[in-house]
Amino acid sequence: MQHPQAYAWAMVLMVAMVLCSLAVLVFALGMRRYPGMLTWAAGGGVLSTGIFLMLTQGSWPWVASILGANLCLVGGGVLTSAGLRQFLGRRVPWRVFAVLLASLACLASWFTWVRFSVPVRVLVFSLHMLPVYADLVRVAWRAFRTDSPWPALLIAGSNVMSAVFAVARGVVAMSGGLDAVPSVFIWEFAAYGAFVVGPPAVVVHTVGFLLLAGYRSTREMRPGRAD
Repeated sequence: MQHPQAYAWAMVLMVAMVLCSLAVLVFALGMRRYPGMLTWAAGGGVLSTGIFLMLTQGSWPWVASILGANLCLVGGGVLTSAGLRQFLGRRVPWRVFAVLLASLACLASWFTWVRFSVPVRVLVFSLHMLPVYADLVRVAWRAFRTDSPWPALLIAGSNVMSAVFAVARGVVAMSGGLDAVPSVFIWEFAAYGAFVVGPPAVVVHTVGFLLLAGYRSTREMRPGRAD
């Protein structure tokens, strides 16, 4: 973590992710357990673990703080995507997700132990996280266009924002901007903006997911509705 403010924002992101996961878990266990809610909450927990491992680089072996962090971050995103798909009654492409994680593990290992390169590894992570964001956006948008209410747009919009900054960080990493960020604000924000927009994006995504569950619960509890 090269930038002290990025470190602080990553801490905020980790706390936000934990709280959001707990909110979904409480809803799932305390009100109505819909398909996918526990999967989504598990994804949030895995994401939080990935952020923690990323923040502790230097204190843990690389296999945990680098490879483990990368796999937890992308794997957590995969679980949240799978949870959304299950909630909406869509098929989960587990094989595709498994290939994505295997590819990340191989490339992250190569650029850590064989040809060490932080910029390339950051780009590899961004390129593997992008399909997860894209899947969340596509599934949420398609749900909104078919039968889901407006909160699906919150999920789609928050993940569009996250995807943009994930790609921007990868591009800046390849330009050498992570080691010596130029004084131009836009470049610095492109390099570390993913950590700044992360907490609000996570909160908006979670609010959208919980509102979808709330709408479904309210609809099912209407008088005279057949189960």
